[in-house]
Amino acid sequence: MAEKEICLMKKGIIAVISLVAAAAVSAGAFFYVQGSDKKDRERKSKELAENQLFSLDSDAIGKIEIQSEEGSYTLVRENDRWVNSPDSENTFHVAQSKAQLICTTICDLEADTNYGEADKESKEKYGLDEPYVLTVYDGGSSNTIYIGDASPTGNYYYAMVDGKNKIYAVQSAEITSLLTTRFDLIDSSIIPYKAEEISGISVKRGGKTAFELSCDPATGLWTLPDEYKMLTVNQTRPSTMITVLTRLSAAQIVEEHLTDLSQYGFDDPYAELTVSGTDGSSHTLVLSRYGREATKMTHVLVKDTGLVGLYYSSDLDFIEYDIYDIIMQNVESANMFNISEFSFTCAEAEDTFTLDATAGKAECRGTAVDLTRAEIKNMFTTFYNTFSYISITKTDIDAAPALTDPVLSARYVLSSGEESKVDLVATGEGSDCYVFVNGKYTGTITSSDFISGNDSMMSAYKTLCELAGLAPNLK
Repeated sequence: MAEKEICLMKKGIIAVISLVAAAAVSAGAFFYVQGSDKKDRERKSKELAENQLFSLDSDAIGKIEIQSEEGSYTLVRENDRWVNSPDSENTFHVAQSKAQLICTTICDLEADTNYGEADKESKEKYGLDEPYVLTVYDGGSSNTIYIGDASPTGNYYYAMVDGKNKIYAVQSAEITSLLTTRFDLIDSSIIPYKAEEISGISVKRGGKTAFELSCDPATGLWTLPDEYKMLTVNQTRPSTMITVLTRLSAAQIVEEHLTDLSQYGFDDPYAELTVSGTDGSSHTLVLSRYGREATKMTHVLVKDTGLVGLYYSSDLDFIEYDIYDIIMQNVESANMFNISEFSFTCAEAEDTFTLDATAGKAECRGTAVDLTRAEIKNMFTTFYNTFSYISITKTDIDAAPALTDPVLSARYVLSSGEESKVDLVATGEGSDCYVFVNGKYTGTITSSDFISGNDSMMSAYKTLCELAGLAPNLK
């Protein structure tokens, strides 16, 4: 019995010793792993610090210097705009977006990895013996990056920075934002004006003026020259042009200080666009459809600088406009809610109506026309609109027609007591008619097809009379 107890005691002691040993091993392993993790974190932290190339405030950068095989450029920030340094030979307007991109890219630039200390051999290997040099000045300090070759895969560029004698691999997307050519630095905006600084737009094609617009400073409305004063400009047209002109940049700059106009077809241009400013200045752009992509791209020459850029033709579609394209393409005779009486006469019929559209009342030849009835109101509106809103099909400002034998006349008595009149006179070509308003030719032409036939003024008139219990007043 005693021997059994002794045996059991020994087993218990052995178990305790085993547990203590296991605990010691676990603790040792824990502290080893913890120490290893700490070292790993320290190593990674050190690598991150080594690969952090710059940490700058992009808004504090006031100067950029570039040295490349193509040339040297010095840009300075003045009144929140980048310009060429006063002592620079360069005089072009600087592309603000490119200068700002350089600042925002370099301010927190990081490398993915580094290849250790640089020496003469490694510099030559990675194209850093003759690098592209970019320096930005943050306050009084300079920060320089030297850019060498791209990696064989094109995913990285090799680079060095001042203060660190190591060669780094930086992602291509970052480096390409820092690399620039002369043409990248040139502002390719098509005009130098803001929207509110534009006072005139004109386009010439084939040596003739296609259209000319000017902005009335008192009203802010765009108008045509006096000879077109009867035409109303569709204000959305110049508004769209200005939006395009003030935002448009070249897809590519192809030439600077062009002297040989035949080089891109500017000796026989497709069009000329002149934009005038409120300061009295003007800028003329010469447009050429030249080369294999002439249908897709337009060459544009800024006449006063000789700068040539390629622009998408679809962005400049308004150079195809004529007067017709920029006017309101309908003539509104009178709104039915602003009149007390109207009459019409044409080859088939003539009639007169008194009207109080707000009250839903009308009368014709002593018979009430109840406009509170939906069916009658809808047909009355259809009939009225057929001749009170005339669609313009073309313009002919050079014509001088006489107001004789109109195919349709419509007279309106306004609520104010004033009268207004619209007459259509046949041109002699098909169904075309000259449009007269208050006895004056408007320079526009419409079609008389809406007067007779199916879904016409006359068919609506006859249906209205039937619904109102009237006999049509036919001739």
